[in-house]
Amino acid sequence: MTRHRKKSRARLLRSLYMWHRWLGLAAAAFVIVLSLSGLLLNHTEELALDSRHVHSRSLLDWYGIRVPGDMRSFTVGDDIVTQVGERIYWNTTQVPQISARLIGAVDFADFAVVAIEGELLLFSRRGELIERLGGATGVPAGMQAVGMSPDGTFTIHAAHGYYRTDDMFLEWSETDTLDAEWAQAEAPAPALRAALEQAWRGAGLSLERVLLDIHSGRILGSRGVYLMDAAALLFLVLAASGVWLWSRRRAGIREHRKTRAAHGGHH
Repeated sequence: MTRHRKKSRARLLRSLYMWHRWLGLAAAAFVIVLSLSGLLLNHTEELALDSRHVHSRSLLDWYGIRVPGDMRSFTVGDDIVTQVGERIYWNTTQVPQISARLIGAVDFADFAVVAIEGELLLFSRRGELIERLGGATGVPAGMQAVGMSPDGTFTIHAAHGYYRTDDMFLEWSETDTLDAEWAQAEAPAPALRAALEQAWRGAGLSLERVLLDIHSGRILGSRGVYLMDAAALLFLVLAASGVWLWSRRRAGIREHRKTRAAHGGHH
C-alpha cells in the first residue's frame, strides 16, 4: 500500500470517527428520553401513573384540553352541584362514574337529591353517593325538572305530567298540576368556576398518557413520530458505523503488527 493511500485512509477514518462521535452525542439525548420514559412506564401500576393527572396549564393547553364554557350549578343547602361538560361535581369534587345531563338538585330531609337524565342520585351531607334510583324503582321517565312542594314533598316534572313521592321514594303518584318550588340552574360564582376549571383540566390528562406520548414522540404530533423514526435510523447508522470502524481498527492493528514483524525479521 502506497504512502498516499495510507494517508487518505487515515484521513477518512479520522473523519468517520468525528462523525461517529457527534452522531453518538445526538443519539444520547434520545437514549436518555427513551430510557427514562420506558423505565417509568414499566412501573405504571406501582407509580399509579394512570390515576395521577397533569396540572400544568401550558401542557394542558398543548394537548388542547380546554374546559367547556357552559356550566350549570344548583345550590343544595351549603353545597353546590355543577355540571361541567359531561362531568358532575359536588362542590369541586367530581362524582365518579356519573356522566349524564344534570337536570336539577334539591335539599331533602337529611340528604340531597340530584336528578340526572334517567336517574335520581341520593347524596349524604358530605357528598357521598348513597343510592341510585332509576326507572326500575318507579322514577318517572323524561324528567325535566325537580323541586319541592309546599308540604315538603319531593316532586318531578316529567314528560307525561307531574309526580310526587313519599319520604322513602317507594311510591309515586301522578297529578295534572302541581304547585312546587322548582330547582333553578345558575352560573357558578367566579371562585367556584376557577376551581372547577382547574379540577376539570387536571382530570383530563394522565401522567401515563404523557409518558407514552414522550416515548413514542407523539407529544410533538405527527412530526414527533417521524423524529423518533429518524432516531431509530440514527441508532442503526451508529451501530453499523461502529462495527465498521472497529473492524477497520482491528485490521489496522494487524497490519501494523505484520509490518513490525517484517522489519524485525529483516534486521
